[in-house]
Amino acid sequence: MGGRFLAECVAAVRERADRVQALVADPGGTLPPAADDKDILILPSLPQLPLLERVDAVVCHAGHNTVCEALWHGVPLVVAPIRDDQPVIAGQVVASGAGLRVRFGRVTAPRLGEALDTVLYEPGPRTAAARIRTAFRAAGGAPAAATHLEALAADPHARRADEQAE
Repeated sequence: MGGRFLAECVAAVRERADRVQALVADPGGTLPPAADDKDILILPSLPQLPLLERVDAVVCHAGHNTVCEALWHGVPLVVAPIRDDQPVIAGQVVASGAGLRVRFGRVTAPRLGEALDTVLYEPGPRTAAARIRTAFRAAGGAPAAATHLEALAADPHARRADEQAE
């Protein structure tokens, strides 16, 4: 199914070749090599964090890391959850306004293209992603989380007080 999904992604981008360039991670090598394709680069893996500083949108399966890293950079998403916690995370992305959800197993290139057009060209998803970026950065990121966890580990009674305060 991953190969079918990736093929639909490539087709959606090719329909927008006049205005979109794409990087596609294909770790299983399911896609045929892109022949003379100037608008799509298909690789087994991508350097995600450096790319997120430069991309305008992300299409992914709603994995927690990719979603949080994209939103840390203020990048809107098209999410296609497959299993586990991904449907919940996809629902959070949609509820926040920072992206759209498509069906991994059934999406077509036209539907994926519509979703991509929305997150690229409509102001709502980009504005919501920027709002989340601001909130994530104000929260302090991984260093603040580590400090909080260390404090909880050092004083288990503090955790009970926090729970009772809620």
